[in-house]
Amino acid sequence: SGVKSILIERLTSSSSSATDSPIIATLDKEAAKDVDAGALSNLPPKAKRTRTRKKKSSLELISQSTSNKKPPQAPSSVVDCLPRTRERQLQSAHDDSGTNLFIIGVDEAGRGPLAGPVVAAAAIVPTNIAGVIDSKKITKEEERERLYEKLVASPGIRYAVAIVNAQRIDEINILQATLEGMRMAVEGVMNIDGGGRSGRQKEDEEEDNFASAERKELSYVITGGGNTTTTPGKRSTNNNNLLNDNSSSSYQALIDGNKIPPSMPCPSESLIKGDGREYCIGAASILAKVTRDRLMHEYDVKYPEYSLSRHKGYGTAAHMSAVREFGASPIHRRTFAPLKHMEIDEDGKIVG
Repeated sequence: SGVKSILIERLTSSSSSATDSPIIATLDKEAAKDVDAGALSNLPPKAKRTRTRKKKSSLELISQSTSNKKPPQAPSSVVDCLPRTRERQLQSAHDDSGTNLFIIGVDEAGRGPLAGPVVAAAAIVPTNIAGVIDSKKITKEEERERLYEKLVASPGIRYAVAIVNAQRIDEINILQATLEGMRMAVEGVMNIDGGGRSGRQKEDEEEDNFASAERKELSYVITGGGNTTTTPGKRSTNNNNLLNDNSSSSYQALIDGNKIPPSMPCPSESLIKGDGREYCIGAASILAKVTRDRLMHEYDVKYPEYSLSRHKGYGTAAHMSAVREFGASPIHRRTFAPLKHMEIDEDGKIVG
């Protein structure tokens, strides 16, 4: 019709604008459909070419983006170990002294649990072992066990582990018990292969050089290693000669956390989150954690009602339920909540 022709001319004209919309409003529905179809079929060739170019351009971009993508790479299965940043700094500063500097990493395991000992480890570990990181980040127990065995068998290692039981923790509080254990462990490392002990003392210590759930001492130390070693960045040396000659060797401890135990036998410094920053501390954390876990498995045999091998003494819901039912065992820490708020008799039964 005449109205359709006028509208099509306006739509196809380059001078058309939105002010023409009242004409569309006057058309009936059928006419508007016809106009729509007619307008689209009569669009200028230039507009059609523009649409085609845009579509082609998009396809080209998609193709180009796909061709630039790199094929996915399989994740590396090799886990590196922690660096020796602070250890090397200390040894570099010590190079001109004419003595050998041994860096002792120190860490603990078991400060938080409701039951069992707190365990502190100190270690000199000359050999880099892949996978040695903060033990808390090694979630599989069998992997921690594997690394423990590699560490204690590594060339030149010297380590000591101090076990401080629940009764001692209740006597002096958990912080002091932890610091005491750290000091004992460092002393243990420094006394390996001599340290002025008599032959009888050495024999007695060798007989008792094991961690066990059957031991009744408030605290004790076990040691290992003491073979020929190569200190990182230094010549090969023999530990027996070095440790019996105080003029040729010295020690410094790197301790995880923000506190240094009192009466330390050597210069010491603390490193916050050191178990995730420094190799020797990470190694000590694995030694402490595995030693404690093994003890908790033994305690689980003695006190099966608490399922200690599952939660390692931490205050889980299942553990607390067992305490309410069976009372406290001899390895439960009476000064830890909620036990400290309970009335417990000599046999460990909760009476109030």
